[in-house]
Amino acid sequence: MKETILIIEDNVEMCENIADILKLENYEVISANNGKEGVKLAISAMPDLILCDIMMPELDGYGVLHVLGKHPNTSDTPFIFLTAKSEKADFRKGMSLGADDYLVKPFDGMELLKTLEIRLKRNRKLKTAFENEPKDLGEFFDRAKELNGFENLSDKKLVKQFKKKDFVFREGQSAGTLYYLVEGEIKTNRINEDGKEFITGIFTPGQYIGYVALLRNIPYTENAVAMTDITVEMIVKEDFHLLVNTNRLVAAKFMKILSNNVLEAEKRLVELAYQSVRQRVASVILTLCDREPSQNKDAGTINMLRRDIAGIVGTALETLNRTITDFREEGLIEIIEGGVRIVDRRGLERTSR
Repeated sequence: MKETILIIEDNVEMCENIADILKLENYEVISANNGKEGVKLAISAMPDLILCDIMMPELDGYGVLHVLGKHPNTSDTPFIFLTAKSEKADFRKGMSLGADDYLVKPFDGMELLKTLEIRLKRNRKLKTAFENEPKDLGEFFDRAKELNGFENLSDKKLVKQFKKKDFVFREGQSAGTLYYLVEGEIKTNRINEDGKEFITGIFTPGQYIGYVALLRNIPYTENAVAMTDITVEMIVKEDFHLLVNTNRLVAAKFMKILSNNVLEAEKRLVELAYQSVRQRVASVILTLCDREPSQNKDAGTINMLRRDIAGIVGTALETLNRTITDFREEGLIEIIEGGVRIVDRRGLERTSR
């Protein structure tokens, strides 16, 4: 499959010359003659790489990179500046915004093709490794270390097991590690002055825990507790910052995770403010069921302690027990050892609304 290159260049002759060279190398080429059109085309077409002039009317190259760096469709797309300026200040400004490379005009065809080849190869390797299954996090590090800029990644593969109920980290503890869950389940929570638990998240294999504190460079703001026996792989703070600050693909990955978590947190706050306990319990049961492994989804089974469900709902255990009993008497669920099983999903969905 051909890789697509977007050229954003207001000099028509220059744009056509670059396009001719790329087409000879079997690239698919699309182009725009100003920054605004380039942004629209990049978001809609989602090219594999963007070549962008700096000095353009309407929206310059810095503005293009700023906009595309914040859009989910293009935040991890390799971005190379084309510029007639060679002053160090221009290079620093572009790289600080997240540019992957520079080509200073005039450049020859071989220089152009070599630069594209290096950036596309690097991005393919990282993307393949970073999006692999949980067992391949070590492979991601191995591949990343082969690429320029990542030679200083740690050689240590840090793996650790925790027993059920063990703390992975505690609120207020200095944040020095990113945790990647390989096996088991983790909950994050906060405890108020009265000792009441509020569960802020449930994590399953393939998810990262602790990145917010690392990104903000602050202590952990919540506890992380093993709900089952778990296995985690750990990325030390220095490696995490090297990955995030050196590669836009990695940074974009964590920004997307963070954005999704913010949206989920906002949704939960709205539910706490406006929904009844019955609605919240029904919603949480449905959500937890959908997060269970596929073999349990069909059966609609949730294996979780009631106090943990109460912590997610944000209500007292006694209130949850009464609501669970009501749902059972209404034929919506049945109570099983260690959890509940959904009997009438549609009825539970109506209750949650």
